[in-house]
Amino acid sequence: MAEAVFHSTQIGVETTFGTSVPATTVLPLDAGSGYAVLDRASEIPDEDVGRSIRNGLSARGSTGVRLVTGSMAAPACFQNLGHMLNMCLGVDVPSGAGPYAHTHTGIISSDTLKNYTLEINNDLQDFEIPSVTITRFTLGFDRLSAPGNSMWHWSADFQGVDLVKAAATGSLSAPALLETMEGHYTILSEGAIGTAFGSLSALTGSLERYELTIENPRPPRVTGSASSDLASGWGLGKRLVSVSQDLKFTSTTVTNFFDIYNVSGAVPTERRQRVLIDGSGNMSCSIDHRLQYKDVNIEESDGEMIVSVEAEAVYDATLASDLVIIDNNDTATLP
Repeated sequence: MAEAVFHSTQIGVETTFGTSVPATTVLPLDAGSGYAVLDRASEIPDEDVGRSIRNGLSARGSTGVRLVTGSMAAPACFQNLGHMLNMCLGVDVPSGAGPYAHTHTGIISSDTLKNYTLEINNDLQDFEIPSVTITRFTLGFDRLSAPGNSMWHWSADFQGVDLVKAAATGSLSAPALLETMEGHYTILSEGAIGTAFGSLSALTGSLERYELTIENPRPPRVTGSASSDLASGWGLGKRLVSVSQDLKFTSTTVTNFFDIYNVSGAVPTERRQRVLIDGSGNMSCSIDHRLQYKDVNIEESDGEMIVSVEAEAVYDATLASDLVIIDNNDTATLP
């Protein structure tokens, strides 16, 4: 009998599309997360053959090009969040000699995103999924409460080229140290687009909920082949970064959010934001984006007035992108 308690997920960075590699680390995921579905595009043609049944002839079915899809989720940790960002935003550019800064700048002019081999490790039968990429990624924390622990959490929809029975890489373990990002240690700074990101005004005691979503279209590319029923690569669509946040209802948040949204005329005012997550020691993470507010509402939640904001990120010349995430920690390379 196969027991779910023995399930784990392992990952490794690929160099060639469609060619799996041994995993290098365990990726801790939420219980019940990380499973995948193989779609073989099986079809039986609907033909008129003088019979009153849908499939009037035997042996008429066929399969097409296969694709694997799934989802995974986990608490966000300073040390290994970069693996997810490598697949949906931009590849890790490390700097420093300890502590280290791992910068992920959203790609804009070339596709340098990484594909991963994902291994599903079980006690009865292991599987691997080559060339996994992320098509939708969310990162954020739920509304703060007391008592309560609103950890930063990520979730991802992924796709891969195949689901293959294969032995998982042995003798791997999870990173020795993983520190979870906490919502109550998060500060939002914001201001005019002419203000440097590092000089934005901190709205201490204002941010109550935050969610970032990256829509990263990766349409499968398929070419004719004598025998292969696999995609030959991932295409790339236009990335959309959206932000949803709740703030304490104050004169400052009304001025800086509702009034900005409600500016007269047909041209909206864009604003810069930095979301800074503090951890222990050298651990921190910053999220920089320039936003156009799509909706700003004054609402009630749990008996409290809040300012609810929906926004989309736009290109910023300083960032040379729409989104930059920098993870600061004590590891030189992603564990």
